[in-house]
Amino acid sequence: MNLRRTIHLLFTALPRALHRRGYGIQSPWAYELVRDVLFEPLHYYAYEEERLNTPLERQLYRIRNHYQGCPIIIIGTKGEAAALQYEETLQKATPDTVLIIEHIHDENAELWTCIVHDQRAIITFDMRQRGLVFFDKKRIKQNYLL
Repeated sequence: MNLRRTIHLLFTALPRALHRRGYGIQSPWAYELVRDVLFEPLHYYAYEEERLNTPLERQLYRIRNHYQGCPIIIIGTKGEAAALQYEETLQKATPDTVLIIEHIHDENAELWTCIVHDQRAIITFDMRQRGLVFFDKKRIKQNYLL
């Protein structure tokens, strides 16, 4: 492993490790979401029925299961198409809307940076491959790096 890669891992993995399982998160709502939904270690009965093989598929299933009554919008496209979808989502977003954005550190890195700084996106969860955005204005603006 070269020195540059080691330094990169220290600066990216260390901050994430502090909040990975909910440690250091003060909000009870966010702590419960991280512990019981996003990084749930237990096996769901429906994983085999739904043929969910990868951890990302299982995480998406848990998010959908947890927010059954809420509108969930998934942006899986990349680049300009993702930015257009985000703008369309902002027009119809309600406080209970859940937005999931894929590829936030690859093709959609610029979009993710804009979303984190956007005042309309109140709470964001950065989970390395996937981002989660909430628009509830009753909460305080926060960005969680998981």
